[in-house]
Amino acid sequence: MDKKPIVGFYDLAGCNGCLLSVLFNEDEILDLAKLVDIKTFRFIKELKEEKQFDMVFVEGLVACNKDLDMLKEIRAKSKLLVALGACACTGCIPAMRNFTEPSKYAYLVYERSAETKDQPATPIHMHVQVDYSIPGCPPNKKQIAEFIKDVALGKKPQDFDRPVCYECRLNENRCLLDDGKMCLGPITRGGCNAVCTNGKFECWGCRGPMPDANPQLMAKLLEQKGYTKEQVRQRIRTFSGMLLEKPELKVAKPLPKKAVKKIKKKPKAAKKSKSSMKKAKIHKKIIKKLASQTKKTKSVMKKQAKPKKKLVGKRSLAGIIKKKLKKR
Repeated sequence: MDKKPIVGFYDLAGCNGCLLSVLFNEDEILDLAKLVDIKTFRFIKELKEEKQFDMVFVEGLVACNKDLDMLKEIRAKSKLLVALGACACTGCIPAMRNFTEPSKYAYLVYERSAETKDQPATPIHMHVQVDYSIPGCPPNKKQIAEFIKDVALGKKPQDFDRPVCYECRLNENRCLLDDGKMCLGPITRGGCNAVCTNGKFECWGCRGPMPDANPQLMAKLLEQKGYTKEQVRQRIRTFSGMLLEKPELKVAKPLPKKAVKKIKKKPKAAKKSKSSMKKAKIHKKIIKKLASQTKKTKSVMKKQAKPKKKLVGKRSLAGIIKKKLKKR
């Protein structure tokens, strides 16, 4: 490219950790800024509305009407759209609410303006076309830098097509599955240099599943290691649920104000069950016994501490000697 690509960084519903990963390229950030013309990045400069971008990085997921409107507007004026981080790529942890019955968290939902009205928590590819993805929670800073360099030089960025286990072996790590840990390395896309498993922490799958991932076989393997089906299901859903399953997308409706007030009131103390009452009585008896035993031991110790008088019959030896001396 003769002209520097015009680049923008935007964020939807998220923690902004993915945008921070861009800035963590401290040694290369100035060189990257020379390769591309960054017009929008609210962490480092004032926002400027551009008519057209060559490339836009989007962090976060769609969680309200405002997110969706912004995403569609960004897509309309960008040649390349890059999903940056786990929330944008897979829905990540916020999307786990799609696997929960809305009635369980309806009391947390309140009436909002049309602009901020709730939407199902979903990754951005479910709403617009995504050209490239840089997964991870947060994404690897080196991968972001390499991606920007490739685009600036006119190269086509390549996705890492091997699982985390491949990098784990390159780093000569011991397999955590052999140690009985719930590691999702075999079905998770690599490219992170096995950063978690290098520190002996199991892979949770934040970079999303491999295209040929077999979650059913992975689940069976983990169940053989002693984990329950529910434990395995929750672990896989944490980052990749929206890509491996198709939950019914629902949004909780706000409860009436009276119902919310009742929930927020302090609940009355629940009646103790018969079993808990029995346990309490047993504990009280044990405490009383211990208290009486400590009193007995204290009194015995006091008696032992006093010097005993030698007795001859009913009288003490010292008393008899005193009487004899008086008579003399």
